[in-house]
Amino acid sequence: MKKILISVFVFLSSLLCFTGCYDAIFQSIRTEVELGDSTVTGFINGIVRFTPEGSTRQFLFVANGTIRVKDAAAQTSGLWYELSGLGLPSKVSYSYYDGSFSGEYIFKMAADDKYVYALSYAPYYDEDKSRNIPKSLYLYACKPTVNSSGILDFSNGWHRVGEINDNLSKYMSAIDSSYYSMNASVLLFCTNAVQPGHRKAYIRIGGKTGYSYSTTDYLFNQSYWGVYELNGSDTPKLLNFSTGYSGTYDDANKTSFVNNSVMGAVWFGGDILFTQYLNPVTNETADKDPTCVYMGNGEALETFNLTSYQNSSSTKNGKVHVHSNSDNTTVYYEGDFNLIKAYLASMTVTVTDESGNASTYSAGRPSAVSYIYYGGTIDSSICSLAVCSDYLLIGTGTDRSSGDGIFHVTLDSNGTPGLITSSFATNADSVMCAPYIIRSLLNVDPSKKEVESTLYSSMDFIYTESTAGTTIEDRGLWSYYPTTLEWNRE
Repeated sequence: MKKILISVFVFLSSLLCFTGCYDAIFQSIRTEVELGDSTVTGFINGIVRFTPEGSTRQFLFVANGTIRVKDAAAQTSGLWYELSGLGLPSKVSYSYYDGSFSGEYIFKMAADDKYVYALSYAPYYDEDKSRNIPKSLYLYACKPTVNSSGILDFSNGWHRVGEINDNLSKYMSAIDSSYYSMNASVLLFCTNAVQPGHRKAYIRIGGKTGYSYSTTDYLFNQSYWGVYELNGSDTPKLLNFSTGYSGTYDDANKTSFVNNSVMGAVWFGGDILFTQYLNPVTNETADKDPTCVYMGNGEALETFNLTSYQNSSSTKNGKVHVHSNSDNTTVYYEGDFNLIKAYLASMTVTVTDESGNASTYSAGRPSAVSYIYYGGTIDSSICSLAVCSDYLLIGTGTDRSSGDGIFHVTLDSNGTPGLITSSFATNADSVMCAPYIIRSLLNVDPSKKEVESTLYSSMDFIYTESTAGTTIEDRGLWSYYPTTLEWNRE
């Protein structure tokens, strides 16, 4: 039952036995490492950083049905504690007596510089479809603090975000349940930046998925469709939409270009850049702003650095067309339009210069973006990334296909990735190998070398244990600590 529930909303958020790892060297490494008991198991679709306002301490959040929290400074496995009460929903349970579910399943987290957010769904059994499907979606927010004992305090309580939940209800009611797993496109995401001041959180309601099973444009043009910047309140900020899609024109936020394929965001160059890919990352550290952005695009890695970003012909002066939802007319604003922003957000815009000449700029790749293809080495899509000072970690897999495990490429002093993957000095690829999906990766301190870092990943697989050649005990969080020099179950 849980497997069905989880697979239904793999796209909302915004995919373990060692079959396929028969290399003799890897086998010997695996034999030497005694696997610990899993403490955080199941489907984990992200590892989120959070630093309470006024504090310098960093905490990590994950969701696997409930919310679990850990102090990021911890140098040993386990130590995750589960949150309950204070406004959070009860766990999902099923009554065989009356054949109904109760409770909610929390499956995605996000955070900004003040608040933590959790996205959940309430399931029910659809007799016509003979399967469990989400009945409702809910977004929760909380503003944790640190008490005098240094413990994260949630006494402010969790609350449902009013406007978002109203819009989620309208959106879900408009979608036939046959398409819930295809295009019920609700995605909670955040910049997940190392520096607390660079953290922003967003939710997208409606829009494209990776499948051809598309709902009509009716859903994309409703008042509840949009990308919202969360702020902990019941009235988050609705961002602008790209040309061709209606939305509320917000002059104060006119440089934030988004559309219905936005899936991620990073803080870069003093601004938020939206991407059409999941889990983009930068090389930001606690005391250094980012100079490079990395994005996984199928079997390729796309990257650009601050120098090429600034020096490329990426800005155009003129009036940029933005549609207004209030009277269905086109409005304009004067200013610079950044082509890299348009490319990352996968949008097309029309710019009218001072002489009245109009030019259309599509989402084609700007010259500042490098495209590195790892054909023959990485056989499945890149779905997660993590930065170390010397390597870029690359996790593979999709929501509907097996993964190819983990890889890494060297990073030079400028943050430029190597053209080929290289061997690990650790046992990373002996535990994170095909057919496992590496849904998320995180380095607590990206200023450190890979072997000196505290690293986390979440592993997953599709189908059953027997058909995938995996074991359920490996599904969940894994970790690497420099004190142990090995990856193991968290």
